[in-house]
Amino acid sequence: MKIGRFLLMLAFPILMLSQDVKYNFISPKNTFILIIDKSGSMSGSAIKDTKIGALNFVSQMRKGDNAALITFSDDISVNVPITSNHSELKRGINSISTGGSTKLYDALAVGAKQLITDSDRRIIVYLTDGKDNGSNFGVRNLESMFQGENIFIYGIGVGNVDVNSLQNISDITGGKFHTISSNNTGKLSSIYSDVLTSFYTNHTKNVTKKGALIVKSIPVGKVVRMNGKNAGVTPLKVSNLSPGEKNVEVYFDNDKIWKKEIEIKGGYTASVRAREQDALKNLWIISKPHGASVFIDGEYVGYTSNEIVKTKKKRWYKKVVSNDKELKIIGIKPGILKIEIIGFPDFDYGPDQKMSIDYLFEDDDILSMDIFKNKVKNKKGKTLSGKQRADIFDF
Repeated sequence: MKIGRFLLMLAFPILMLSQDVKYNFISPKNTFILIIDKSGSMSGSAIKDTKIGALNFVSQMRKGDNAALITFSDDISVNVPITSNHSELKRGINSISTGGSTKLYDALAVGAKQLITDSDRRIIVYLTDGKDNGSNFGVRNLESMFQGENIFIYGIGVGNVDVNSLQNISDITGGKFHTISSNNTGKLSSIYSDVLTSFYTNHTKNVTKKGALIVKSIPVGKVVRMNGKNAGVTPLKVSNLSPGEKNVEVYFDNDKIWKKEIEIKGGYTASVRAREQDALKNLWIISKPHGASVFIDGEYVGYTSNEIVKTKKKRWYKKVVSNDKELKIIGIKPGILKIEIIGFPDFDYGPDQKMSIDYLFEDDDILSMDIFKNKVKNKKGKTLSGKQRADIFDF
């Protein structure tokens, strides 16, 4: 064994697994991007009622809040850049004319780009009356982008839209999605007002006293638990959290768990990304004799099964992993483990009724521990005696 690498593994296990938490200040000011579908199908009462709703939205914005106007069809136009000039925004809304198809997703991406350098809270409010047609950006691209830039997404769908995808985009960002039928556009005025009221009510109170948390994962769609309770799936955004330590867990496939204590700070959004490769690992242990007690670092973790496994066969470990009766210890942090195994005194099989090893645990593994022969074998076929230490591995 190369001593230098062995010592390095001992000295820096936490650094190799550490995950940085990023904190972003929650500004008391807000910047809205109004994105409006101007495709041909929006002609007539649809665009007229949309303009009325958007004009009311601008009129009801708080003093000091900024907004921009983007329209889209075949092309995407930044009609009014980010400004606090409400009159300029209203002129831009009144000048919208219709024609073309629906590049919704690309328009949303352009809206996000306008916000990248903005230090205020970032909100996109969009309206569309159809399904996306011809965009380069997809739903997954947008979900990741909006999470990464901490943008709230509020959507309004008129008629035949992709409700599931658009609803999910809003949900994961802390926004909302509204739908109405194409013959009921007269309600757009009140819907735009409801969107603004909803945002101000849910996301502008106690800004300096409450915090937020964003949890992302590679891959996505993994269950998140916070302080022992289900919080949703990644990517996940949780607002209005009281300051303090939160125990966050992300559950990957094959019982791999990523864990971290994250401090929630009043007035800040904490962002963290969980990676499957950094998740805690799993260890299976079988023994001779069967039914032995197992301790890891002095803590009892269970007893081995009575299942018969012929370890001389190739790929014997696959039988262990596929058998839910075998002893499986979930969520172990890589590093040196002191593993002690003690046979129950059901009968006398010699003076040595227990054995222990210091084991360098790096990834999911299976150990066959033979108390009779004082030998240990892992899934790679390496063996060592109980008197040896972690040099079962080649470095």
